Amino acid sequence: MPDNKETTSVKTKINLIPGTINENDAKNIVSKYSEHHSVQVQKLIYYPYYWFLFSFTVKTLFGKSRSTKASCLVDLINNHAATTDSFDIAEKEVLTAGILEQDYTQEQALKTAKTYLMHSSIHNMKVLFAPDSEILKQSLVHKPFWIVKCTNRDRHSFKVIVDAVTGKFQVL
Repeated sequence: MPDNKETTSVKTKINLIPGTINENDAKNIVSKYSEHHSVQVQKLIYYPYYWFLFSFTVKTLFGKSRSTKASCLVDLINNHAATTDSFDIAEKEVLTAGILEQDYTQEQALKTAKTYLMHSSIHNMKVLFAPDSEILKQSLVHKPFWIVKCTNRDRHSFKVIVDAVTGKFQVL
């Protein structure tokens, strides 16, 4: 059985949504909101998503067709979908120990994305008929997040996850 050092140093290539928030930035973001805590960045993780770019065509009541595109990310751990603005994807070699394991398949993610976008497009486009959809692009992508530990004088601690792309954070 390989020792822990070997396991954590194994690297693999992934498609990554590049982040602009580095380790020091993550620490400063959390420090600003937790003045009475010591703040320590613990690690960088890579969260799995499946990304789809769809083209939608819908017919109006007057027989005209309207087309639009929609980009959707599906969280492969919780199977939640959300539309997204365009973003870059870069191939990067990362430590495998930092990549979170996905719980959903590409097929399950596609079903979730189609359902989400179908309801969203019907609501946003204010149409009565379900639009026709076509997948233009798709890819497994990972988004970087920093795990930050906050500890007070009494040694009570909590963790915060910081989005390395947007800088938004949430207490875990």
